[in-house]
Amino acid sequence: MYILVFIFVCCPNLTAFNETKAYGQIEEPEATETIKKEKIKALALIPFTSKSGIAETKPEEEITTNERFLTVSLYDALIRETGRIKITPLQESEAAYAQIKSEKEFSYYRDIAVSAGKKLNVDAVMTGVISEYREREGSELGVESPASVAFSVQVLDAEDGTILWETYFTETQKSLLENLFEIDKFFKRGGKWITADELAKEGARKAASEFNQYLLTEN
Repeated sequence: MYILVFIFVCCPNLTAFNETKAYGQIEEPEATETIKKEKIKALALIPFTSKSGIAETKPEEEITTNERFLTVSLYDALIRETGRIKITPLQESEAAYAQIKSEKEFSYYRDIAVSAGKKLNVDAVMTGVISEYREREGSELGVESPASVAFSVQVLDAEDGTILWETYFTETQKSLLENLFEIDKFFKRGGKWITADELAKEGARKAASEFNQYLLTEN
């Protein structure tokens, strides 16, 4: 069993290790990328989906609950972070996605998302795919297995489906002794082992913050 260990010495300036990997638009010429970024005035968040491999290890109800929690968490974070663009109310984007999905039952998630964006008359849609959502085994004081969450987020042009921006979050919580570089995060979490939902919410806030930085950054 892992036990969290408090260290109250030095290291005040250690910066938390950034596990979220953002990918640049290296395929696009810089001028074109700027135009596309400036084009985003209205965005709709499409409900998260999960990789097919997860369905083989979890009940459908649990997968749906995880997807809904992460969708709501990211929506709330976007509302707080991205004041310069209009975010479609989540109920409207969920309804549009559900309708398109029922009409195009065998279409890919990404194609359905783009069609939903057109229906909602937005410039871009934000999609998310969960690749891991594992609950901790144990309590906040000690675990047999820590929580682990991984997901990708993409922003697609609602006109042609082009990827405008993307990021990836993955974290399996570690004890302080396993990773001293995350001492700031350790104390921010109260020195506890957090749940998968708490970890997912942190990831959602991080993704929204990075997207806002992308919108604000001048090329």
